[in-house]
Amino acid sequence: MSRRFYNLPALSALSAFEAAARHQSFKRAAQELSVTPGAVSHQIKSLETETGITLFSRVHRGVELTEEGERLFRAVRGAFLDISGMIESLRGIASPPGVTVGATTAMSSLWLTPVISQFWRAHPEIRVNQVVSDTLEFGRQLPELVVSYGPVRDAGFAGKPLFRDDLIPVCAPTLAKQHKTETLAQLAQLPLIHLDAPDKRWTSWATWFDEQGYDGPVRRGVKVNNYMIALQAAQDGAGMVLGWRRLVSPYLANGSLIAFEGFTIPAPASFFLSRNKQSGSNPDIDLLERWIISFAAGSSDEVNSIKS
Repeated sequence: MSRRFYNLPALSALSAFEAAARHQSFKRAAQELSVTPGAVSHQIKSLETETGITLFSRVHRGVELTEEGERLFRAVRGAFLDISGMIESLRGIASPPGVTVGATTAMSSLWLTPVISQFWRAHPEIRVNQVVSDTLEFGRQLPELVVSYGPVRDAGFAGKPLFRDDLIPVCAPTLAKQHKTETLAQLAQLPLIHLDAPDKRWTSWATWFDEQGYDGPVRRGVKVNNYMIALQAAQDGAGMVLGWRRLVSPYLANGSLIAFEGFTIPAPASFFLSRNKQSGSNPDIDLLERWIISFAAGSSDEVNSIKS
């Protein structure tokens, strides 16, 4: 076999490796590349054989990068981003001005959009683009900032805690009037709306009851895979849902949902604001990042003082 000029493995193998490492999954990498999982596995095996390095550890629900694999991923991803940026530049495709912020549907709708709306009014000269993904997977066009429950699972982002919310059961006033709810056992037998979220870090009823020290029977209720649907079902009287206090505060304020204050607990994880390490130094990103952090801290005076 002839020696390649740059002494690199096949680009198809590097591309399969980068996608598998980014998704932490051969299956999702295959979907992105429009090939079979077996083809991705074959490319990874070929790359491991050629380099003599084990790149992934196979685990129960997928794959994890080894230490050497993590180092290679950072190098390959950086090179691909540089190539992508140069090609776009040569094509004359200018990136839209402003800052892109990623979040889940619920976080975007319930908390982030009002924050950004206030930012727009204060800084109309800066365009802020939102991208929404309930799996926080954004493809090649990675946002500069991401708001997430728990840190972003991507080595290309550096995160900091934004705020820690409280978890509290909420339901429609009509449902609350129909049921006596003074103990955890009584609450556990109400119609419950279970969230089957793509991100398993979102707290479930089972975890919530465990945190409360309750190990009795829990009513199954209905199951949905989107938090906004869960909240709408709760407002329609279909059952009780776990509420993140800051996220559901508009519903509590207008009375469409009521909270069972006696059962409040701190959420197991904090919400994070993460920044894309590739974004570099950018005053617009810096400004929006400070704005979001100040808003989360609850200081309106500090938010309004952020001018540049």
